[in-house]
Amino acid sequence: MKRSGGWRATLALGLLFMLMLPGVSAAGGRFEVISASSRLDNNYWLVDARLDLLLSDEAIEALENGVTLRIQLQYEVHRVRRFWVDETVSDKNQNIELQYLSLGQRYVVRDLTRDKQSSYATLYSALRSLSQIKDFYLIKASKLDPEQSYWMSMRVVLDQEELPGPLQMLAFWQGDFSLESEWYKWIPR
Repeated sequence: MKRSGGWRATLALGLLFMLMLPGVSAAGGRFEVISASSRLDNNYWLVDARLDLLLSDEAIEALENGVTLRIQLQYEVHRVRRFWVDETVSDKNQNIELQYLSLGQRYVVRDLTRDKQSSYATLYSALRSLSQIKDFYLIKASKLDPEQSYWMSMRVVLDQEELPGPLQMLAFWQGDFSLESEWYKWIPR
């Protein structure tokens, strides 16, 4: 007998129902960029960053019930303009998937942008790995005029568009999946 993908929709609807029951409360998650910096290496600006990632109870429950979470790191480069709004020179995303494989009881982290994958025994280890960004290629140095001033920024968000349909509706109404950090800004050195 062939199984359909409908079990995910059923699971998502069950989660939605459970979360709407009175007395069910959520511990909120938090995403924060602790620090970020950039450096020039072989004609590329590379970014290193440290993040603080804490998933909400709902996000953890969804993850442990087979929902893959996509975490997106959003980067921007801006040219400073004296008498006008600063110009966005570049914007780039780094997409990372977090998945729990119940059969092997492992957490898998896939960096879709760099085509890398790692496996961890605990959620804590997986999130800790996600929290260390090293050598992310942001922009070619030749695209920036050395005579101009620039600033860079980044933030981290839980990409709700990648959630299954019923969970997208839950995220819209309840906000427990609305994890995003503030923009962290720095001047390239």
